[in-house]
Amino acid sequence: MSKSLNSKIIIGIIILDLAWAAIAAIYDWEIFCQIPIYLWPFLVICPVFPALLSLVWLQILEEKPNNFLFAFSSIPSVVYLFAAIFYYPMWMVLNGFDWMTFGAIFWVMVYGAQGIYLLLRYSVKKSALFIVGLFLILSLLIQCWTRTAGSQDFTNFSSANYFALFASVALFVLLFSIILSRSNKK
Repeated sequence: MSKSLNSKIIIGIIILDLAWAAIAAIYDWEIFCQIPIYLWPFLVICPVFPALLSLVWLQILEEKPNNFLFAFSSIPSVVYLFAAIFYYPMWMVLNGFDWMTFGAIFWVMVYGAQGIYLLLRYSVKKSALFIVGLFLILSLLIQCWTRTAGSQDFTNFSSANYFALFASVALFVLLFSIILSRSNKK
């Protein structure tokens, strides 16, 4: 990995990611307290991935990248962007328009776009890709089993809608992993 953006832009992204991670943690704290701690790595989404992305950007500044941290931050960020594109509009169709929900789409787009940028710019080792892919599939299974995706509300979702959403995200994880594994970026 090499620096490709101006260091001031990267520092701005780091600050933005850390601020948004803190805001998401505060906003979702009540819900997280209802989730058993042993499930947090699989269910706590919005505070974790921007925080991890900030560490990746810091490593890019210091030119000391960790491929596993890179994979664990960028790949799930893109996966949850894909999920958000379907989840939030579906939620608003079923529950009515909500400004917080509408804003959340853009929140996920910001960290998803960072993941896309990083994955287009840098390669992921196949071992890291394999581990992250397994983690994401396990995470999706746990989210499906607990009928949650972090703090996301599934009020008024039929079982068919709920399982279709998770199945489409799982399929995306598999296809996305195959595409990344065939990528030959240097």
